[in-house]
Amino acid sequence: MNTKPSPWIFSLLVLIFSVSSLLAGEINWRNFPPVPDKEGFAGMFAGVSDDRLIVAGGANFPGKRPWEGGQKVWYDHIYFLDAVDGVWQKSGQKLPQPLAYGVSVTYADKVWIIGGNDASGHVSQVLTLSYQAGEIRIDTDYPRLPVPLANMAGAVVDGVLYIQGGQESPEGLAREVFYMLDLRDGRSEMEWLAGPSFPGVSRIQAVAAAQEGKFYLFSGFHLTTNEAGGNSRELLRDAYRYLPGARLVDGKWERLKDLPRGVAAAPSPAFSLGNSHILISGGLDEKTLTHSDPATHPGFLDEMLAYNSRAEEWVQMGAMPGGTSRVTAPTAYWKGYWIVPNGEKGPGVRSPAVLGLQTQNQFGWANWTSLGVYLCCMLGIGFYFSKRDKSTAQFFLAGGRIPWWAAGLSIYGTQLSAITFMAIPVIVYATDWRLALGSFMIFAIVPIIIRFYLPFFRRLRITTAYQYLELRFNVKVRLLGSLTFILLQLARMGVVVFLPAIAISSVTGMNIYLCIAIMGVFSTAYTVLGGMEAVIWTDVVQVVVLLGGALFSLFLAIGQIDGGLAQVIQVGVAHEKFTLVEWSWDYTQLVFWVAVIGFFFLNLISYTSDQVVIQRYLTVKSEAEAAKSLWTNGILTLPGILLFFGLGTVLYVYYLSNPQKIGSTNPEELLPYFIVAELPVGIAGLVIAGIFAASMSSLDSSMNSIATAYITDIHSYFNPQTDDRKSLRLAKIITVLMGLFGTLAAMWIASSDVGFIFDLFQKLLGMIGGSLAGVFMLAIFTQRANATGAIIGTLCGAGITFMISRFSDINGYLYGAIGVISCFAIGYVASLFFPKGRSQPQGYTYRSLVKK
Repeated sequence: MNTKPSPWIFSLLVLIFSVSSLLAGEINWRNFPPVPDKEGFAGMFAGVSDDRLIVAGGANFPGKRPWEGGQKVWYDHIYFLDAVDGVWQKSGQKLPQPLAYGVSVTYADKVWIIGGNDASGHVSQVLTLSYQAGEIRIDTDYPRLPVPLANMAGAVVDGVLYIQGGQESPEGLAREVFYMLDLRDGRSEMEWLAGPSFPGVSRIQAVAAAQEGKFYLFSGFHLTTNEAGGNSRELLRDAYRYLPGARLVDGKWERLKDLPRGVAAAPSPAFSLGNSHILISGGLDEKTLTHSDPATHPGFLDEMLAYNSRAEEWVQMGAMPGGTSRVTAPTAYWKGYWIVPNGEKGPGVRSPAVLGLQTQNQFGWANWTSLGVYLCCMLGIGFYFSKRDKSTAQFFLAGGRIPWWAAGLSIYGTQLSAITFMAIPVIVYATDWRLALGSFMIFAIVPIIIRFYLPFFRRLRITTAYQYLELRFNVKVRLLGSLTFILLQLARMGVVVFLPAIAISSVTGMNIYLCIAIMGVFSTAYTVLGGMEAVIWTDVVQVVVLLGGALFSLFLAIGQIDGGLAQVIQVGVAHEKFTLVEWSWDYTQLVFWVAVIGFFFLNLISYTSDQVVIQRYLTVKSEAEAAKSLWTNGILTLPGILLFFGLGTVLYVYYLSNPQKIGSTNPEELLPYFIVAELPVGIAGLVIAGIFAASMSSLDSSMNSIATAYITDIHSYFNPQTDDRKSLRLAKIITVLMGLFGTLAAMWIASSDVGFIFDLFQKLLGMIGGSLAGVFMLAIFTQRANATGAIIGTLCGAGITFMISRFSDINGYLYGAIGVISCFAIGYVASLFFPKGRSQPQGYTYRSLVKK
């Protein structure tokens, strides 16, 4: 019988590569509904509350322009917008007084307004605006600024509000003040603190920014008294960064590279784009200051500048749309856009327009086509194999028809998953190659599996690994092992779906919950239809696509680096990106011995006790072919190390060497963002589809293996008379339920803060899987261990691992080793105190099996 999928499946995949289209640029501007005022306002306040954009205050020259004798008027109006294509609504509430030219930020679902001025002078008041029950709530019960200020710069960094510069009065000189207010404190605990002395000259109308825990300050005007007794403005081009310390007042300032031109009064806070760019849109520079006559120069500078904080370089980023620019305007981040409401578009000329900037690349119809065709192909594989699933043996083990090389690719694909594809390059991008040392541990594990474990999984003709535990101990240990495995899978299912959903949502603009739902539906459909055979062949396709996409990304990135591979090596060495081993006894860090021990046991857990992997040993014809599949998986690890770890380093050098390139804001999205922005269209869609399928592959494996474990180990125990036809039907029902569970779990993670996902997964694997692997070690390598000891060891091992993770700072990669060793040691000792019962099976250790 032909064991390979029909050629039409692969023919459809080939069509994906032929699709082509064009990607839009990285920076996209759009017009939002204008504020309902003919003139528009300068010096407004802006922010977000309850997912609504709120703007307030401002000033303009109604009727006549200033050169025509018009008088400036300040306002207390408040407007809010609830949708990008909605209509502005004017609130029935008003600011406590007309106000403009202060600082506004968003924090804790409130719009914070600090200082500012009106026709009578400058103020020190701090207030918040929040949207509640259909109206704006105003709260003024906050500590006032130490002095009245207007025209200052400010931003929020990790919950701390920083304010720098400004004037105490309209005629006064700029102040050198630097204040900070911890917004995280309770209201009664809030207090303005004076920070370290600012190293530059005093200034007004500087541009502030916040990025990755640091406060930035750019340009502005320095004021001096002229001979007429008024103020003269000196345009500044210096730039600074404030690094907070352990205490708020213990931070330090550092000077950055000067700007190529002034950007005074540009929209502030500046836009933080990706993980390294701070974009400044427009602003007043030397050219606009020398052409202040509105008749000859009616507009301000529309060129955009960006500071690449990683490369520490200034780069030109093109012009704002339609030759427009804005000064004395606030900014706010809302619905994926940086918003610039109103402001001045020329000397004395306001604008009611609201502009929005987005850096998301257009996915394009070609990439959507690739994604759609790929998903249909995965479904087609399920349909193709559906006619063979006539029994549980077919559904669970593919009838033993899988070639060894396909089983090996499937094992590799299951271990690869979207977590490896996206998380490993990100970790290497941020750190170095120390994780690679752990990947080599697969070569220490494979010989052990083939010699000591594989004989039990193959010669005893079992369907799940936990059937062996009943043969060696008793049915209670089998049930405990199977339930532990199911618990582990339930814990990981949501994680492996959520990670790629972030990426796909980011690069396509698709709602993250819709991404999760599509993955859940497609993977459930083809798994129910085709069983394990469909699961394995979709794994094969996924591995080819993901490895090909990673390789394509690697070469493309190197090709766009001036100096190519030699430059990658030179920069990587200079920045210590190739560090593979760190010699230390520090058990809290990923040092040499932690990596070796930790990853040895993490691999041992996966390959000796995880039904997802073990089930693939059983889908081939013989024990020899199972061994070949294991070596295939191990050998693929070598190029995988170079590929995924190398990609992380290459991306680091790529963005460092191309400072004009904007990367992703979120670390998890770094690689897929690069794929969509830089890979040829169609191919980019295919690789994103591969990420999609990688998550589906992990989910389908869990679904099928949970169904296998439940039917074989649990349902058959309580319902021994159930015939195979009914068991098959129930297995498919459970598969559907598990697909639903994994989908809902991923949606829960998407709406919760669960920390760094890759580390979370490792902790779960260590805490739950470690004890399970320890039971298999007890079973195979000891003759004295018995069922009671195995159960005690399992419970104690999991408990000890949990306590250590909760109350110590030991590195998380050691959790697996702790779980395995503690389960084995406690289980063995406990067995000495509890003699074997009469029902305790004899034999089934490695030594007795070899004798047979």
